[in-house]
Amino acid sequence: MYNHLELMSIQAGVLYIHDHAGRITTINEPTNQPAPRFFWGQTVAGRIVRFRSDVPNRLVHDILQFMDQGDSTEQLANVIRTLEKDREIRGLWMGPAFIFHETAKDYTGATLVTEDNKYCLEPGFPTLLSELKFRGPCFMVTENNMAVSVCFSARSSDKAAEAGVETLKDYRGKGYAMRVTSLWAQAIRRSRRIPLYSTSWDNYSSLSIAKRLRLHLYGTDISIH
Repeated sequence: MYNHLELMSIQAGVLYIHDHAGRITTINEPTNQPAPRFFWGQTVAGRIVRFRSDVPNRLVHDILQFMDQGDSTEQLANVIRTLEKDREIRGLWMGPAFIFHETAKDYTGATLVTEDNKYCLEPGFPTLLSELKFRGPCFMVTENNMAVSVCFSARSSDKAAEAGVETLKDYRGKGYAMRVTSLWAQAIRRSRRIPLYSTSWDNYSSLSIAKRLRLHLYGTDISIH
């Protein structure tokens, strides 16, 4: 069983592609979008920090010094001020990181997406359909042969996978997200990997899923672009 700090390190490896120096380069998705300039994963056991490959070494040095001074709020403010010396901050993302318990509740009523039924994704989730080979396993709840709720691997590594959950607006509040997410997590465990789940603090529907599935909070993610 991994401790919280090890889980955060594993998550960083799921979220981003790293170069030989341990810097992050791109988001671990088929689109190869640039990684954030700075990633901070905080746990009760310590923190994991990653810098994008183009962040100057002098800024890296300054930020690492700031992160040992003051409380977390002061540290974050210092990080932001330091990064702004190089270029304008374009976005900040913050939220909790969870892991599924081994004994997560067993929901039923969702279907594994296969070659034979993937057409059900076309009406509501065409982008997911086009990227399906990178997103498996994927589970769906269907109504009238149309996928209305899905859970897929938003990002993956050989050690873990991060859940991506979407439900069409007209079908929310029916518990469908619980079904697809629970079955996805079970499938990831069967593949001998760790199922992870993270979201932002202001995504209340996603936080509700984590609460209802009784996921275990192991840390907080901060990404600065």
